[in-house]
Amino acid sequence: MKRMKKLLIVAIAFFSMVLISNISNASGLVLRNLDYQVNLNADGTARVVETWKIYIEDTNTLFKTFEIDRSKYKEICDVTVQEVKSNGNVDFTKMNQEKYHVDKNCFYALMNKKGQFEIAWGAHAEDTTKTYKIAYTIIDAIKNYADCSEFYWQFISNESEIPANKVTGTIILPQPVSSKEDLRTWAHGPLNGNITIVSNDTVSFEVENLEENTMLEARVVTPNTIFASNQNISSESKLQSILTQEQTWAEEANRKREQMIRRQEMMKKSIIIGLSVLNAIGLIFAILIIKKIIKYHKELKEHPILKPQTQMEYYRDIPDEKETPAGAGFLYYFKNTALSYHMSKILSATMLDLCLKGYLSFEAVAGKKDQIKVILKQKESNQLPEDEQIIYNLFKQVPKKETNSFTMKEFQRYANSHSSSVLNKINKIEKQIKMLQEKKENYSEKQIQTHQNWLAKGILYMFLSIFSLIFMQILIIPSIVATIYCFRIGGRYNQLTQKRSRRKSKMGCTKKIHV
Repeated sequence: MKRMKKLLIVAIAFFSMVLISNISNASGLVLRNLDYQVNLNADGTARVVETWKIYIEDTNTLFKTFEIDRSKYKEICDVTVQEVKSNGNVDFTKMNQEKYHVDKNCFYALMNKKGQFEIAWGAHAEDTTKTYKIAYTIIDAIKNYADCSEFYWQFISNESEIPANKVTGTIILPQPVSSKEDLRTWAHGPLNGNITIVSNDTVSFEVENLEENTMLEARVVTPNTIFASNQNISSESKLQSILTQEQTWAEEANRKREQMIRRQEMMKKSIIIGLSVLNAIGLIFAILIIKKIIKYHKELKEHPILKPQTQMEYYRDIPDEKETPAGAGFLYYFKNTALSYHMSKILSATMLDLCLKGYLSFEAVAGKKDQIKVILKQKESNQLPEDEQIIYNLFKQVPKKETNSFTMKEFQRYANSHSSSVLNKINKIEKQIKMLQEKKENYSEKQIQTHQNWLAKGILYMFLSIFSLIFMQILIIPSIVATIYCFRIGGRYNQLTQKRSRRKSKMGCTKKIHV
């Protein structure tokens, strides 16, 4: 059982760390869907429309940046930004100033301080999903070589900090090629992406669950006749070097893909073996828990709930008529608070009890409204219970202007000036009462400890049942049953002693003592 507890604690700690890790890695921005519509023009330009369907936790500005690369394009121009709404799109107003917090429904498109071309627009959203369209034209996006034309564009850089659930794109040529064999396409990025030649003039690509800091780019190669009016021309023959380069990258990607597949297969086997081992361990634990349940069932029968023989509408947890106010107060309050919290009530009730026993009396102070004088009688205190002896002897130590009497204000001044001594006596009262009630078998510290131990076992089984939902389903029912038994048995100990409970059932309603 001890070994099982240790294993369970380790498993729960690991499970909690995984949950905390997942929570801490959650992003404030997530692209639900990102779509690119790219129209390649005969003059070598490209018009791109990006549609962002993005969840925003809390931000006022969104950014799109491009690395400056003159070998890939000359410039980006004709930028527009819109918010897509069901009742019509909202056109954003262009600004000519870089700002960290862009105004609502405004955007800028310019070279930033880091030397990047940047598009930024005011989102001003919190815990919502919005859709934006960002359109721009790429000058010299296509390059005509002696034997081919090439469009090579990075759609997402490896510096992007926004993950995407799904990325799609469509690239349309200005005119169809004569044969699909003349249209060559490649995509670079995550291994789970796909690029497809849809028709003689259309290429599409798709990626699921694109993580942050992951690059995505596409390369389209056609005969140079497709872009006849393109002025971005090179006399170099490029087709063969492109094919060789892409073949090398494809082989490397295939190796990585095969390695990933092998790792996945190994992981599947490991999971199957791990689950088999866990189920075997779970079966052993289930047998042990069932044995424990049988034992718990017997123990539950040995501690039945005691019901009063006479049904009464009211009774107090006071054991007998001879009990002192401190004893009655302890039995009434011990489950929730310490007796010291109620000492003012205990002192008042004890003074009344001492008055009834003839150890002191009260008189009103002449000429002083609401002033009470306490008069001590000349009696030996050794006949009193120990807690009342302590309080009576405390009263004797109060300085008295008159013989054997003092006012409550005088007692208060004495208590304030001798706080340490008075507190020691009060603490001694609680210790004496606790020992006395255990001696009378009205209260049992051992029984309370037993109650707490059963509750701890119940909580342990409860965590085991939660843990079993994921890892060892075979343990769910035994763990739940054991949890119920532990809480029920613990509840049988969540009372006073069995003797005290039987006495209460016989006495029914006891004499009221006002505390």
